[in-house]
Amino acid sequence: GALDFVTADDGLARPGPDALAVLSRVAPATRRIGLVPTVTTTHTEPFHVQAAVATLDWISRGRAGWRIEVSATEAEARLFGRRPAAPADALWREAGETADVAARLWDSWEDGAGTRDAATGRLVDGAKLHRVDFTGSAFSVRGPSALPRPPQGHPVRLVDATARPARAVAARYADVVLVRT
Repeated sequence: GALDFVTADDGLARPGPDALAVLSRVAPATRRIGLVPTVTTTHTEPFHVQAAVATLDWISRGRAGWRIEVSATEAEARLFGRRPAAPADALWREAGETADVAARLWDSWEDGAGTRDAATGRLVDGAKLHRVDFTGSAFSVRGPSALPRPPQGHPVRLVDATARPARAVAARYADVVLVRT
């Protein structure tokens, strides 16, 4: 049989290697398989989430995905100490905002914005960069991404929509929806 992609689960509540780091290491050793780490949005800044997923897309030459997940437990919240655990509905609303701003940041670089003109020393065509001004319920993002647009444009996004609070995010942002019975 053929395998289109592999997922690597991750969570803040369990010990183990970071899924994104593991698949970033696997990427250069593979050529065809899609690589989809779970990246939790709850305690990670959206700017960093999109940059990490875009980096995996660059390393894998356009084979990256992102399984969007939230961290809903008080134990996970205590690891960061910034805020208490929130209800699942609020966390999934924030995850949707993260997916939205990630897409905007990926689009903040037009194709061909990276010029790498050795004669002039210019690396970026500023006319092809677009500012993102986003204010969500728990964060704000300003400016273009620090990375060029990923090879896929928008890496594939997966959402496990088994739980009701995740369904709106899955319907609006997911390219692949996972449902467990």
